[in-house]
Amino acid sequence: AKSMADCVVPQEYGITTEEKRDIGNKMCGTLLEKINYDLAIARTDNQVDMRYLINMDYSSDLPINSMGRRVRSRLYFTSESHLHTLLNVLRFPSSKEDSVPSPLSKKGHEILANASELCYLTQVVIRLFEDTQKPSDDPKRFRVEIWFSPGATATPLHMAELERESDATRFDTEKLQKISIDGLTCEQVEKYFTESIKEGKTKRENSESETSLDS
Repeated sequence: AKSMADCVVPQEYGITTEEKRDIGNKMCGTLLEKINYDLAIARTDNQVDMRYLINMDYSSDLPINSMGRRVRSRLYFTSESHLHTLLNVLRFPSSKEDSVPSPLSKKGHEILANASELCYLTQVVIRLFEDTQKPSDDPKRFRVEIWFSPGATATPLHMAELERESDATRFDTEKLQKISIDGLTCEQVEKYFTESIKEGKTKRENSESETSLDS
């Protein structure tokens, strides 16, 4: 049953590359807009939104060198369907001429291709770094890393039901692995997401227009 599910479930979000990209654009539009907005806020120096500081009461417990830095974190809790489509958007760039290339590395593509299942606590982590030594107008001042884990992939099927509840290792998640290219800039990521958002909206609006004409 698992082998069949590993084959069938990913196909629910498109069979061909074009279908996967198209469905991903439509399903993840709102999520991508939010991520893009948060990236823009995180790399600006506004006095609003994500201006949070680390709680110094816990400084001794945190392996962080620059305790006075601002923390601009956002957590997105979403469904498996949105994770599948988000990963498809990252994997498959637009087929249009002069489109923005995928932000994923060759190794990143292999990691996602080998992840047969998105389990409980699957994670996609987008990390933004600032190099304050570079000019403010230099695209390389802000770089991004994208990390992935398929979550708690351990199976408790080999255990007796009574033993299963006492084995906390079944909740252990796979180690996060970097899937993005080296030197990926925030500008590249924002352009890539913007292109996906635009394509999703354009196709959705076209579909609505065609429906109106038919009726």
